[in-house]
Amino acid sequence: MSKNLFALFLLLFPFIVFSQVEGDSATKVADPSIPSLLPPSADSLKTDSPEQTELKQKPEAPKVDTSKVKITDMGVAVAPSSMRFRAKPGKSETKYLTITNDTYYPKKFKLTFADFSMDNSGAIDQTPIGKIDNEYGLTRWITASPNYVEVKPGEKKKIAIEVSLPDEDAAYKAAWCILMVDQAKEKDYIIPPTAKEGNISMGVIPVFGFGVYIYQNPPNVKINKVEIISFTFNYDKNNRYIHLRAKNVGDGIGFCKSYIEINNINTGYSERMPLRTFNVLPGQEREYEFMLPGNIPKGKYSIMGVLDFGSEEELEAAEMEIMVE
Repeated sequence: MSKNLFALFLLLFPFIVFSQVEGDSATKVADPSIPSLLPPSADSLKTDSPEQTELKQKPEAPKVDTSKVKITDMGVAVAPSSMRFRAKPGKSETKYLTITNDTYYPKKFKLTFADFSMDNSGAIDQTPIGKIDNEYGLTRWITASPNYVEVKPGEKKKIAIEVSLPDEDAAYKAAWCILMVDQAKEKDYIIPPTAKEGNISMGVIPVFGFGVYIYQNPPNVKINKVEIISFTFNYDKNNRYIHLRAKNVGDGIGFCKSYIEINNINTGYSERMPLRTFNVLPGQEREYEFMLPGNIPKGKYSIMGVLDFGSEEELEAAEMEIMVE
């Protein structure tokens, strides 16, 4: 080939490639080894799948200036852990819940209420949110304001918890519920490495929450009596323990404190076991076990159980004698 023909070929070559790409069907692709002179199409700019493009467009968590606040990164705290109301029927009463964010990241929370029942051990059975199936449900008369809140790093937020009672027969009884403070977290996109149309991915979004017990005793309600109905000594190969069972025979919520005193009848050795605090709902029972010290000397003992249920006039007590061998 002569130099003139070769130069002519080089001059015409881009137009040959242009003509081939324009004439072929959409399913054909030009040889990648040949540099294209065409402007990129709109489709060729979409290098990511729709899901990946959406993921990249998600806004990042806002950066917060923490230089002016003292943060120890101890976590999030909610206080108090329980609330006691004494609202009168036809009136309202407000208390405040504090959420403290001692972390470097902003946190969002939603607040909801649910009624519950409690068994003898103190375990609760939560009623589905929005459903009231017992005469002691408080959710129908309680609100949180605001019920959705964002707490910045190092910040404390106060939430108003209001009990507003109607002047009707049902409001003249004790009532209770649980306030749930749950972290509100936006769902993340979960895309498998080989994402295809129609694929479904499963994942777990870690969140945390708090439960605050709320009790309402109207002024007309009197905690007439919380009785000790069982007081026994039991033991096995490894432990010795005192079993106490109490029942609320009054019409109000019993906020109880109980302890055990042990006295050796012969030597005068005595010891008071750690105080236990618990609540007994009207008509219900609670039971506790107090473990005796493992190094208690052998001998004959007088054991006394004392129960303070909030009465200004009396305490409940039970006594027995046991032999430790």
